[in-house]
Amino acid sequence: MKLTEEVINDIRNSADIAQVIGHYIPLVKKGKGYSALCPFHDDHDPSLSISEDKQIYKCFVCGNGGNVFTFVSNYKKIPFPQAVAEVATIIGKPIEIDTTPKKVSKYQNYYDLLNAMIAYCSYLLNASKLGEEARNYLEERGLEKEVSEYFNVGLNPDGDRIYEYLKNHGFKDEDMIKTGICRMRDSGMADVFYNRIIFPIHDRDGNPIAFTARDYKGLSDSKYINSSDNIIYTKGDNLYNYHRAKDAARKAGYVLVTEGVMDVIAYHRVDRDNVVATLGTACTKNQIELLRSLSRRIVLSYDGDRAGQAANLKIGEMLLNSGFEVAVVDNRTELDPDEIIKQYGRNALRDLEGRQISYIDFAFSFYRKQYNLDNYEDRKKMTVRMSLLIEKLPDQYDRDNYFNELFELTKIRKRVSQDVHELGYNKKVADISFSIDGLTKAEYLIIAQIAMSRKALDIYERKLGCLLDENAQKLSMMIIDDYRHNEHCSLSRIYDQCDDDNIRNMISNLALLETLPSEFDEEALSGAIEKVKTEIKYRKMSDLKKKISSLSTIDPAQAEEYLREYENLIRELGGNNG
Repeated sequence: MKLTEEVINDIRNSADIAQVIGHYIPLVKKGKGYSALCPFHDDHDPSLSISEDKQIYKCFVCGNGGNVFTFVSNYKKIPFPQAVAEVATIIGKPIEIDTTPKKVSKYQNYYDLLNAMIAYCSYLLNASKLGEEARNYLEERGLEKEVSEYFNVGLNPDGDRIYEYLKNHGFKDEDMIKTGICRMRDSGMADVFYNRIIFPIHDRDGNPIAFTARDYKGLSDSKYINSSDNIIYTKGDNLYNYHRAKDAARKAGYVLVTEGVMDVIAYHRVDRDNVVATLGTACTKNQIELLRSLSRRIVLSYDGDRAGQAANLKIGEMLLNSGFEVAVVDNRTELDPDEIIKQYGRNALRDLEGRQISYIDFAFSFYRKQYNLDNYEDRKKMTVRMSLLIEKLPDQYDRDNYFNELFELTKIRKRVSQDVHELGYNKKVADISFSIDGLTKAEYLIIAQIAMSRKALDIYERKLGCLLDENAQKLSMMIIDDYRHNEHCSLSRIYDQCDDDNIRNMISNLALLETLPSEFDEEALSGAIEKVKTEIKYRKMSDLKKKISSLSTIDPAQAEEYLREYENLIRELGGNNG
């Protein structure tokens, strides 16, 4: 399909900006619009504002703004035509753009290699005699064929069969080594994950990048071995199952964070697909940023043993520091999710996931077990640790209640000291907005009014006809021109057609200035017009003063004419000469 202006307008007019942006990041209802954590900078407090009325978004910290196409183009880092096509798909009007070449990743040859390996390993597991023992093992653990296929589980048998298969299909030895699936030995090339069931790991876009592999025969001291960091994989930059969990997490409003692949699979078996794994009990800054793109609410579900509970505590604090709302699955069984299903059935895990407690409640429970509360020194340590956590909560009401609970438990008052604040635990940040002077606000109001109403435009052209700010004047002319070609004006449409960054920025700003009327208001418009007219008179008076001063001796007659004009303006302004 050719991407005509008619097609672009149809998709833009059919799209709801909140729906489109909400497809990629979580949104929170705020006033007449929505807010969100801005994905274009390191944002801990929502600074991205979205106006459904104007179909415009704007971040008042980093300045990124625009309409639905701008957001998708910036977020996915794709050209405008591809952004239009993606928006069309989201709103249920898919189009194919024949002239847009598909961007090929520089790593595509590695993705093709790993996809070929995954397909072959899946065949060996599910359809070959070699896979019988591995199939039985998985079935005993509750992994039916459908589940294995959903997660692309496969078998890497012995005999270096994967290497031979890939070599025979034209893949290069060096690429197999670079991606960590084969290694060079004295005897030649050999498989890395032989005699293991493999679980592919994908990047955020669904490209295969690594594997975690399970010994199912009991031949190794290591139950699991994992891909080392390589040309396309860095463990700390990825979350297992991220690409599958995106839509489910946004729909659920939170994401479950677990330790390993079997935990994710266990939750899938009880119909919970908003689940990712950090592949260990550590969590990196980059993984936290990935979580931020899924949801602001994180529910931790590390294993019920001591190591898992310690991970809940440590990672929960990191998330709290990063502005997340954090809860914990109250797992007191000392089992992991897979073991819970095996011992107690699927309903037990489903019920357990529903028993979520706040991170602070979890920390209270954790530290009660760590400290002897009959001992003053232990009570003091617990008070200090819990105070530091409670201070991080954004809500004063929650902080007060938890401090009361802490005092009831330890009988030690909190100590609000400089030390605590030096550590940065008093970080409630005010809502971000932008300030404008009275004249600018008046001109913004005029632009907003004439963009939403032809009657407002008629009043503006009859009573004023021009604006003082150069960019505001340009935008008013664009609005007038848009009315010439369309029944209704669309700032989102003008944004697309304009290549002036100053005008684009003005559109983003005025679309999200909440103090402006949301519908045609003749009284407000007339007041704004009078404000601009008054400013025009003051500026004209200032100009006349300069002319009178410069001409008083050179051309007295002309100076006298200017003086009369100056005095008329004073009378019009009520006698105030500024």
